[in-house]
Amino acid sequence: MPRDAAGATIRKIRAHGLQPGDGQWTMLAADLKPRLAELWSEPTITLEDTRPKTSNPSWVCACGEEQGALYYAYSHNRTAANDTPILIVFKAHFSEAIVDGRDFLYTVFQVGDPKRSRPIIERIFGSAILRYADRAWSGDGKERVPICDLAVQDNAVVRAHAANRTVIAGRYRTRFRSAFLVRTPVAADRILDVRVVDGNFELPAAEVSLDDIR
Repeated sequence: MPRDAAGATIRKIRAHGLQPGDGQWTMLAADLKPRLAELWSEPTITLEDTRPKTSNPSWVCACGEEQGALYYAYSHNRTAANDTPILIVFKAHFSEAIVDGRDFLYTVFQVGDPKRSRPIIERIFGSAILRYADRAWSGDGKERVPICDLAVQDNAVVRAHAANRTVIAGRYRTRFRSAFLVRTPVAADRILDVRVVDGNFELPAAEVSLDDIR
């Protein structure tokens, strides 16, 4: 966020919450939660099933704990133009969130060695992730991405990931414990805090990296 726009942005969020289209990134994902059981029962799951060419809901990126959010605000998303990080704290139900698997989980499903990866993803995403991973790894590889599309939307996986305290080193030098997409709008009465955060910040050393799963 440019410094001269920070104050107005904070006032807007406090008054109106987080609305579709807010933020600098457009996050695209279908809402598959109502159809998870139906899609899982298909003999073959395809990207046409999990990424239909229809209008998608709007999402905002979020972390399940403050340190991860501060990392993205201070380091990963900070640029010369967007030099003022803002921390937004809000309430969301598990049913409104999906795991953002772009920086770690999709890579595990696509290229992870099952023997090495299985205990790691169970630690980070809970036991509910295992049936998805086992099915993805057992085939010819064509289902790996669409099956991961299902896994990230499972409420049990979302809940377990929110409780994770292991620091993950993901793609593009990211550092986080949990990463989500949350459906917008997020109403103003669910915004708990909005503030500029200043100073330097680093997460503790990574405990799990993509090198551990290959």
